[in-house]
Amino acid sequence: MIKKKYITVFLIIVSILAIAFFVRDWYVFFQCGPVDQCIEDASHFQNYAKFAVTAIVTVIAFFIGKNCLCVRDRRLLQVGFVMVFCADFCLKILHMTNLFNHRDDYVLLGICFFMVVQALFIFRHSRTSDTDNSVPWIILVPFAVMFIANALHLFSVFSSATVPIVATYGAFLICSVIVACQAPKKGYFPAVNARNIKRGMILFFCCDACVGLSLATGEPYTIRETVAAVANNFIWYFYTPALILLALSGYKRSES
Repeated sequence: MIKKKYITVFLIIVSILAIAFFVRDWYVFFQCGPVDQCIEDASHFQNYAKFAVTAIVTVIAFFIGKNCLCVRDRRLLQVGFVMVFCADFCLKILHMTNLFNHRDDYVLLGICFFMVVQALFIFRHSRTSDTDNSVPWIILVPFAVMFIANALHLFSVFSSATVPIVATYGAFLICSVIVACQAPKKGYFPAVNARNIKRGMILFFCCDACVGLSLATGEPYTIRETVAAVANNFIWYFYTPALILLALSGYKRSES
């Protein structure tokens, strides 16, 4: 009961932070328009607030304790959230706040952390029993994409290492969503947990789709830049509930 009260308090804090940075994001958008530098300069509060959300939800995942479905599931989920924490630290602190040099490299590092996240989630969500150690065949797909994309980069088909990394992460994400959508049918996870996994990963996909749209600024077209800025404002609209649902998917419903 005490743990449930703590989690409720954490979720209230997350909700307040989410409302605050969501309102602030749109205020900045209407003040700056689709001007990247202006938006970036006015987004320090949002960056710290968003990272605080990640940190709090990570704490929620580590509060599972004896309320877990099984020890192995708890460990997979918690390691996954440690990787999420590291990824968002790279993206929201090291990259966005200009604290260090080589800020673009931190974006790639953050994406690499998210690859590990999705690999862990693929393994977690494909399990059929507490003792299931089998590696799902679908995990081979992103590794095949990684091999092909890096081979093409080696032969100068892609001029930047960003393309292979993004392509590989996209493969991990799609495979992770497919596995999550099958979780309710496998019967290992309780119905509520399985629904949280499915909905959480669908929201995760929507979040990353917005990330993709937010990068669509290759030409100085006003419409394209506006779409990118609007999509950027919706990233955490999907990402915040995705993190919450995935963290709660590790709790036994009757004891949480």
